[in-house]
Amino acid sequence: MLSIENADGGIIHVKASGKLTQPDYDTFDVQFSKVSQKNKPVRVLVELDGFEGWDAAGLWQELKFDVRHNDDMGRVAVVGDKSWEEWGTKISKPFFSADMKYFDKAQESEAREWLTQP
Repeated sequence: MLSIENADGGIIHVKASGKLTQPDYDTFDVQFSKVSQKNKPVRVLVELDGFEGWDAAGLWQELKFDVRHNDDMGRVAVVGDKSWEEWGTKISKPFFSADMKYFDKAQESEAREWLTQP
């Protein structure tokens, strides 16, 4: 499940849990597009809580979204608590022009601060 917790001032706070699906990304794409029309680049705080990855259609939507919105994104802070989530963030970096950084759950305030820096 993917939910938008907040979308203020060009920063979108997203919570991801369970397996992400195509409908999750369809909903996120609409919200992201609204924010990116007013604020570019968009900065994203992704909070992973019980995240289990993607189903096949969800992964395909993720890849299409990334290509379509690559130039619209600024910094992406990923907050999680599992080593594979940090590893996944590092693996994704080459595919984004956005600056991505992983933070442990205990560092959420640092992640928010990092997002707001110029």
